[in-house]
Order: sequence, then C-alpha cells, then structure tokens
Amino acid sequence: MIGHPPTFSTKLVRDLAWVIASPPIQSGHIENTYWWDHDKCQNEFQDCLPTLLELDKDPSPLEQHLSQAKSKRLGHRFETLVSYWLSISPNYELIQQNIQIIEDGITYGEIDFIIKEISTGKVIHLEVCVKFYLGTEPYKNPYRWFGTNTKDQLGKKLDHLLTHQSQLSNNHEGYFSHKIDVLKNQQIDERHCFIKGRLFYPEGSKISPEDTTDNHLRGSWIYSNTIQNTDKKYLAINKTLWLSELNYKDIIDLQKNPVEVFKDRAQCYVEIGLDDHDNLKEQRRVFLLPEAFTFPSDNKNPL
Repeated sequence: MIGHPPTFSTKLVRDLAWVIASPPIQSGHIENTYWWDHDKCQNEFQDCLPTLLELDKDPSPLEQHLSQAKSKRLGHRFETLVSYWLSISPNYELIQQNIQIIEDGITYGEIDFIIKEISTGKVIHLEVCVKFYLGTEPYKNPYRWFGTNTKDQLGKKLDHLLTHQSQLSNNHEGYFSHKIDVLKNQQIDERHCFIKGRLFYPEGSKISPEDTTDNHLRGSWIYSNTIQNTDKKYLAINKTLWLSELNYKDIIDLQKNPVEVFKDRAQCYVEIGLDDHDNLKEQRRVFLLPEAFTFPSDNKNPL
C-alpha cells in the first residue's frame, strides 16, 4: 500500500482510504507530541478495510457525512474525512471535535479532535492537516517549501502544529474540566499530530526538507513554457481531486468536463499515460507554474 488504494471504484471512498493510508510528511516523538507514522496509518487502514469495502458498494453514509463539512475547502474536506475515519476505526472512540478555546472573551484556537484509545483508555488530543508544498533551494530548509499561497510554508506549519495547536489542551487544561461535559473528571493523556499531503520537487531534485519522512508522497513542479514541445499529456485538476489517485473513469470524466485552466497562477495537473492494458492511468502529479512565477526571497519567514 503506497497511499493510493487503487481497488475502490468510488472516488470518495478512495479519498477516505487515502486519508487513512497515505504516509505522513513528518513522524516521530517531538517534545511532548507524538506524530503518527506510516506503519500506524497502514495498521489503521487494514483495520478499517472491511468498512471501506462496504462503503464502496454503498457510499451514501460517507456522502451524507461529507455534506456536513463546514465548507468545501480542501482542509475542511480532509478534516471531515478524518472524523469519519475515527468514527469507523475499531481502535478509537471519537469524543469531541472542533472545540474552540475561548477564555475571557479571547479565542486562542480550535482543537481538531479529542479521542480515546480503546486498548489503553488514554484520552488523546489529535491535530491533523493536509498540505501541498513546492520546494526551492535550499531544499533541506522546510521554510523553502511553499504552498500556492507563498505565505504558507512547511516550516511555519510544522512550528504552528508543534508549539501552538498541539499545546492548546496543555496550556488551557482547566477549560476542559469546566466547559466540556464529556471531558469532566478526565485529563488529556497525550498529544498527537499528523500532517499528510504531498511535496512537489523541481524536476531533477531529490533533496527533501529536513526531518520529513522518507516515504512521503511526491510530485514535481515545472514551468509551463517548458512543456510546449513535449508529447506528455496533462490534465488540470481542481482541489477536490487533489487527494487520491485518479482512475480510468475519473480521467475520462475529466476529459469530458475539463476544469478551468489558469495561465497566470500555479495549478495542479495530472500527467496521464497508459497502463499495461492500454487504459488511461495517472502517472504523477505536477504543478505547472507560469513563466513569471517567482518564489519569495531566501528569508526564514518571508512576508
């Protein structure tokens, strides 16, 4: 399993499987926070597989759940899929989610999930996110990996998860015992995080940012003017298709109903080819950048 379970016919179920099985970008125990690793996600996938197979036959419960997402933004879609995962996992009980921390009229942030590990009874504060970053020199520096909004950086996001988001339950512990009924007389035993997504490398580069996992998902970025004389085929995709791999039917649908192409901004594409049976298949994910696109200057925290 490489994070793209290919056996599910329904794209939404494939997205859920991707959310569960795909390798995190960072893992390990950092300070007082445990970052989920690939093995843990793979075990979760195997434990959830019977339910995923049933959903592929009838995805209506998942469709209904996704309709409750706070918005259509990719981050909210991801969190909603994570909440469904936690609700079907035999290893966790989902206690509470999207808890705003408001004290003395000040909003300090929002906790993604409070879950209980069934085997140990531990109450866990879990923070999750999905991100897609493009890298530039020096590649080992996580602050040189940018989102399509270049104010969004891998280094910034990891710092925010580690020092702020995951510490909300630690810094505002009294809030739980007084404000949240389901957590009264309980304490947060552990703080966990995972960040999933994909890192896009410039053609020819294999240098990863420091402290990222070896098996994180990868794509490429290239300037759009460099593909004018190539026989490779690319299809633009919108954010709702950024998670799991496209199958033959998805590609045919996309060819019939292409998404709008923007020449003046970075845009995600799939490079398509043929499999052993001459069916269309996704080869890789690629960001095409307009010729005028430039990355911010080499500062740790560019504005």
